[in-house]
Amino acid sequence: MHGRRTKQAAVSWAAAYSRAYTYRLQSAEQRRSLSELYNRMEKKPAAKNTKKDGVEGLPGPSISAIPRPKIHFQKIEPSAGSKQQAREPNQQLKDPKAAADEYIAKLPKSKWSGEKTWARFSQLPRESLARLRDIDVNRTLANIRGADKTLAQGERAVATTMTLNRMLEVFEKTKQAGVVPDKYTYQELIAINVDLLNFDYAHEWLDKMVQQGITPTIRPYRTILKGYGATAGMLDNARRFWQEIKTKLAAGQIAADDSSEPMRSIDMPTYTCYIAAEAKAGDFAKVVGVLEEMEQAGITPDITVRNTILDGIVRHRGLDAGLREAELMAESGYELNGYSYAPLLNAAISEQRHDDIRALLAAAAAKNIVPAVHTIRRVPFDPFETLEIMSGLQSSHQVRLYNALIETAMRTNDFGRVLQLIDHLRQRGVAANVVTYTLLLDALNKAGRLEQAKSMFAKVFNGGELKPDAYIYSIMIDACGRQGDVRSMLWFKNDMQRQGLAVSEPIYNSVLSALARWRHGNLQAVMVVADELERAKPAVRPTCRTFSAIFAAAAAQAQTRTLGAGELEFVRSWYRHAGDRYYVAKDSFVYFMALSAFIGARCLPDAMAVFADMLRDYERNRLVADGFVRKPNRMLDLMKLALGQQEFGAALEIWNHWLQLRLPPIPKAAELALFACDQMGQPDMARAIIYGLLTPDASPSAGCVFCPQIVDESVLGLYMAAMIKHGQFDELLPALRLWAGVATKEEPLVPKRQLSESTVSKIVRLLRRSKHPEAPALIGQLLTLVDEHFPGATPI
Repeated sequence: MHGRRTKQAAVSWAAAYSRAYTYRLQSAEQRRSLSELYNRMEKKPAAKNTKKDGVEGLPGPSISAIPRPKIHFQKIEPSAGSKQQAREPNQQLKDPKAAADEYIAKLPKSKWSGEKTWARFSQLPRESLARLRDIDVNRTLANIRGADKTLAQGERAVATTMTLNRMLEVFEKTKQAGVVPDKYTYQELIAINVDLLNFDYAHEWLDKMVQQGITPTIRPYRTILKGYGATAGMLDNARRFWQEIKTKLAAGQIAADDSSEPMRSIDMPTYTCYIAAEAKAGDFAKVVGVLEEMEQAGITPDITVRNTILDGIVRHRGLDAGLREAELMAESGYELNGYSYAPLLNAAISEQRHDDIRALLAAAAAKNIVPAVHTIRRVPFDPFETLEIMSGLQSSHQVRLYNALIETAMRTNDFGRVLQLIDHLRQRGVAANVVTYTLLLDALNKAGRLEQAKSMFAKVFNGGELKPDAYIYSIMIDACGRQGDVRSMLWFKNDMQRQGLAVSEPIYNSVLSALARWRHGNLQAVMVVADELERAKPAVRPTCRTFSAIFAAAAAQAQTRTLGAGELEFVRSWYRHAGDRYYVAKDSFVYFMALSAFIGARCLPDAMAVFADMLRDYERNRLVADGFVRKPNRMLDLMKLALGQQEFGAALEIWNHWLQLRLPPIPKAAELALFACDQMGQPDMARAIIYGLLTPDASPSAGCVFCPQIVDESVLGLYMAAMIKHGQFDELLPALRLWAGVATKEEPLVPKRQLSESTVSKIVRLLRRSKHPEAPALIGQLLTLVDEHFPGATPI
């Protein structure tokens, strides 16, 4: 009788402290031990564990010392007619020869980004790597590095440590498979290290190249020299390396780019790199010396060399010296181009010399040169005055100036000025081009004037004078989607297809994102568009944004109704095939939305599978957890879902990784973890959690991470209630002493907290109801300890 009253009192305490997540479990298994749960899953008889294993200095076993419960996830079978197997990408049953032949055939033709190239390479079976040629390895490395600016729709990825690690993995795997690296292989590895300013490693790869008996060409030397010249404080290194190049060239240790024969003399691009380094540093005496060397070698400096020198002169000696140098260039027969006028105009603007600005703009207009947008943006004149100054432009070039001025006004959100420039353009009789109307429509949409943008589109393009391109359609589709005009968005998409234009990946992403927001997530419409994307010709490659939109639609739909079996299988299929079929490396937002979708659908096995995948990726890329760091409530929802389905081991699995994932220290997470320990009948695990959070020298390997700010009064009260419930009365005073010592210690991360009278009263009430023989003495000791550390909390 007494035991039942104690448990009832503790449950009422848990209800008071758990608030929104009180889980009333009626089955007899609610008090099963962790070892019993583990053996039940494994269908083995329970065995007593008499071995004592714990963290030194802490009472009881640690979390890692207790066997972890296993959850049997549902086995998701592939849909009918699908030949894809539901297994990890690297376990795909592919024919090695067919996989290698497909990769070799598509690599030079497809414009793969670095991300997609890495995904496709990592999916190759190990046996396929031996069939790759050195040229295939070199193309793979170049794509991952982003060497070709035409790849990935002209976007060049910024080099990161992850890029380097991927390239090194490609190098090691192919080398182990028997592919012999050549000079181009080493050149890519040298280039990525220069991009990351790892010059020591770049030299090491150059030495390895020589040790392998490969004579380097001038290209890796030029890459390192250019890196030295572009990096502040590396001028001395650039000068030493320049002398090293000349020495090796004289010794015949540098080969020509197009043959294995020794290079006879330094070429123009290498001279340009060194001149740029000296000109940037302002040592023009050295520049003159290099020019004399070029003359002796019979090499005439081109306009690129002279523009490099001009830029250095303007930078160090001002506009007047730059103008004199420009005059000398013109007298020597050099035709000044846009790169010549850019430093002069920027210097005149910086020195506020308005007359020189007007003269330079007029001179550029006479040569039909339109300055870049970033230069036009700095011109201190009214746009219409700039148009008047540059009236010497030919009519075919005037529209480029208008476009630059319109883009400048857009960047300052001056949409009224945009419309004035459009009217001025029409009054002057300048024929607007597609770029002009693209900027205008973009400006109207960004100003929230969608109806006016649609009217402008109909007025300009329905007449037949101009034909809209794919970019204009993408602007209109994205604007309609963002403002919730789904009907117009789908009309523009269909009209684009009627015009014979291919719907690209950004347009599909805009449509899917809009449908995910429309009417709380229209998953059926998303499924139709996703199916169209899969069947598109030419093929469209989904991206992380595609997957995020699909999962966002499922998550929104799950908030209003239960997902059907077909809808749930659709979401599972897209998640399962992200890597092996679509070659997409999931980012933080994809994981966040996928977890939201499965939590909303109440599918714990799928949600835990997403969580396990994120943990695997987190070991390589810590950015995948950023979404949960910003919104940790989603991880709390996963813990609540696990507790609601009586999968307490899953809830503790999430807790064990909470602080390792750098998630914010939320007391609610600790409360959920303690509740799971309570329902599993594991007070030792609850003790390990509390002592681990409050003890600075707790071993992280034992699952104990020092984080005292997460143990607030509510967590402490729940822990003490659980100890009373399970008869662990000896743990009450030590836990309170530890918490009191931490709570009153002046530390920046641990605010000084006070224990309330209400909490103490509830603990005393639970002790009295327990009818334990030592309860009166324990109550007295407890009140003495409270009065010592928290005088205001002593019940009257």
